[in-house]
This record gives sequence, C-alpha cells and structure tokens, in this order.
Amino acid sequence: MGMDVLTVGVGLLSFGIFLLVHLITFRWVRPEHLLKSLLACVMAIMVCPVVLMRIFFVSKILDAPVLAWVCAAVLALVIQGLLCFVYVLCIFGPYETSVRMRLIREIAQSGREGVPRQELLGRYNAETIVNIRLQRLIGSGDIIEKDGLYQVSSKKNFFFIFDAIAGVIKKWIGR
Repeated sequence: MGMDVLTVGVGLLSFGIFLLVHLITFRWVRPEHLLKSLLACVMAIMVCPVVLMRIFFVSKILDAPVLAWVCAAVLALVIQGLLCFVYVLCIFGPYETSVRMRLIREIAQSGREGVPRQELLGRYNAETIVNIRLQRLIGSGDIIEKDGLYQVSSKKNFFFIFDAIAGVIKKWIGR
C-alpha cells in the first residue's frame, strides 16, 4: 500500500468518523445549538487524521521518511476538512435550513393521504419561519436580542468570512 492510498484512506476514514459522531450527537442537540454543535464536531475530529497517521507511523505499516508521514497527515487533514466543508455546505445546510426541503420531506412523510394546503400554511407562515431562524441565530450567538431589538453580536464567525469573500468578489465583478 502506497503512501498516497494511505493518505486518501485516512482522510476518508476521518470523514466517516466525523459523520458518525455528528449523526449520533445531532439527535440530542436543540435546534438553536445546531451550528455550535456542528462546528465543535468538525473541530474535534480535525485531530483524527493526525492521530491515525501517528498510529500507522508507530506501527510501521510503511517504510517512509518522517517528512513523508508529516506531509501525508497534513494532506489527510485537508481531505477530511474539504469533505466536512462540502457536507456542511451541500448536504447538512440545505437539509436543515431549507424550507423547500422541509416541505418536501413532510409531504413525503404524509404518504398517500397527503397534506392539506391550510395545514402547510399554518406550519410555514412568515412569523413561524422568522421565529425559527431567530432562535437558531440567537442560539449560535450570531445575533443578540435586547429589549425586542435584534443586533449582530460582536463575535466574528464563519458567516462573516463568507460575507467578506462575497464582498470582494462583488467588487471585482463590479456589482
């Protein structure tokens, strides 16, 4: 087995461990703490590729210089990080926050009986949707509520990074 196969394998295995931990912990997390929980899970599992590579290095499953092992651990960490990023951005994010996806899930769960339009309108009126979003944003610490007014917290997070990147791109394209 070559170092390249081991590197990719460790990256994939680490991502698999992340998914398992996330799916187990996801059941006990309140909706307003989902983002914090997900971020904590990603950060905790980031040590997994390094630990696995260390175990494989000590057990001498491959004869390679130490620098090769260090580079392989870093690359496995990058692979795992990218897979986590794609999972959060393309799978978990839309599944958890998309009203459209939630509507489809609920309609599908109702089976052949279907769901009356009035029931859907009762569940998904603007007030309900805004309240759910506000609870999540307050729970994650992105916004604060003071005297019935909402403000962005002073704490910086990943959303601000994406917003800054989007702002730079908009400047580049002239919009």
